[in-house]
Amino acid sequence: MNEIDFVIFWVDGSDPAWLAEWQRAKKAEAQEGDDVSPIRIRYWRNLHYWFRAAERFAPWVRRIHLVTWGHLPDWLRRDHPRLRIVRHEEFIPAEYLPTFNSLTIGMNLHRIEGLAERFVVFNDDMFLTRPCRPEDFFRRGLPCDMARLSVVQPSSIGHIQYNNLELINAKYRKNRAILAHPGKWFSPRYGLSDLLKTLTLIPWSMFTGMLDHHVPQPVLRSHWEACWREWHAALDATCRHTFRNLTNVSDYLFRYDMLASGAFSPRSMRDCRLMTLSDETIGAICRDIERQRWRMICLNDSERIADFEAMCARLDGAFEHILPEKSSYEL
Repeated sequence: MNEIDFVIFWVDGSDPAWLAEWQRAKKAEAQEGDDVSPIRIRYWRNLHYWFRAAERFAPWVRRIHLVTWGHLPDWLRRDHPRLRIVRHEEFIPAEYLPTFNSLTIGMNLHRIEGLAERFVVFNDDMFLTRPCRPEDFFRRGLPCDMARLSVVQPSSIGHIQYNNLELINAKYRKNRAILAHPGKWFSPRYGLSDLLKTLTLIPWSMFTGMLDHHVPQPVLRSHWEACWREWHAALDATCRHTFRNLTNVSDYLFRYDMLASGAFSPRSMRDCRLMTLSDETIGAICRDIERQRWRMICLNDSERIADFEAMCARLDGAFEHILPEKSSYEL
């Protein structure tokens, strides 16, 4: 079967009922190392543009699975034949609930009933802005990705990346893994700059990092199931944290395993871009959206925003420029 599903997990941090639960859990269960920043739950009110983009730029998608705590936008057509609304309790094991840990949600997506073997994972800050083909996500039955060595940078998720790499390095000898699939690690699709960066890290005996692109991630359901069998203890421990914690692993572990094992098809990432929203960058970001410069984008939130409402309006204007018509998912 060549069917491909999209999965997007979304939270409305302004929902009073959800916010009350979040605050109650924060007070009762938050531990040292937990990430409980309000930035993690801020809702930009642009989900309708995500659906417009999915319908216009990827009309071949079989089904969209919208993962939610329970809240839904008023404009959503809930009976759409290609939409499946999935609440946390429908796929996340009961022992992990309630959860406000995005890692728990992400690592359990493969449990969604009726999910296709091939699916693409979106955070709610990831958008398509140009037409996409199935071949942009899967080729010859394998997820499309780019394998590039890197060094983990200090950040709010740096510890989690290190935790992932600890498990990967215990399973794989880096140079043996690369030599087993040299055409995938040194594909001309990547471009000279990225190939050179990988070459500079070849002398290290271990994986010092794999570049995370922060774009919609194609995966195989069967691979995620295999990763759960491989690393059940580590994944289970993460899922038992109500909030994201520095000791956690993430679903990037699954991606690193896919790259290290060679179970992917090389693609360029030059048509994708991670962009951090701030007062300084919003102008350039809106111009890029309006000109459809990139095929896929990730709009990373930040604390460098003086007027959140004004920035929401500017982003809406940019998306409205390329996606002015309602999708069939809207009432």
